[in-house]
Amino acid sequence: CAGAVVLRVPVLYGEVESVSESAVTVLWTKVQEGATESCTLDHCQQRFPTDARDVAAVCRKLAERGRQDPSIQGIFHYSAKEQMTKYEMAVAIAQAFNLPSNHLIPLTEQPAGSALRPINSQLNCSRLELLNLSVEPRPFTSAITDCLWPFLPDKRWRQTVFH
Repeated sequence: CAGAVVLRVPVLYGEVESVSESAVTVLWTKVQEGATESCTLDHCQQRFPTDARDVAAVCRKLAERGRQDPSIQGIFHYSAKEQMTKYEMAVAIAQAFNLPSNHLIPLTEQPAGSALRPINSQLNCSRLELLNLSVEPRPFTSAITDCLWPFLPDKRWRQTVFH
């Protein structure tokens, strides 16, 4: 489509109604399993979990600039800069909420029969940056805390956040 803009992004997370909506927020269930069982998580594939709010800000910048400048077209990449495996994300989530993480076990080999994926799928975001259309990504720990605090079982903690 002539004049179209495509924004490619990595694994996303953000405000959800259910933690199962994102490959990142679903790790909350793995962190909470600590009281009952151990859990193995991938510690090979490097990901760049990106907050959907940051992606929305980039989309807005692209749209606004695109209305003024017809050369803004084609494929762009955006992602957060923090490189993490699923294991590292889960440990960061546990630490953010002061929960145990000793039940999380890093899986350092790709399971036999699993789909072949690149170890590092980092996107080149230089095109956005050169055009000053990027945004500084929020740090993972603070962004994931914003997303997951509504799922805390302790309602008293929720009340102290806003009161």
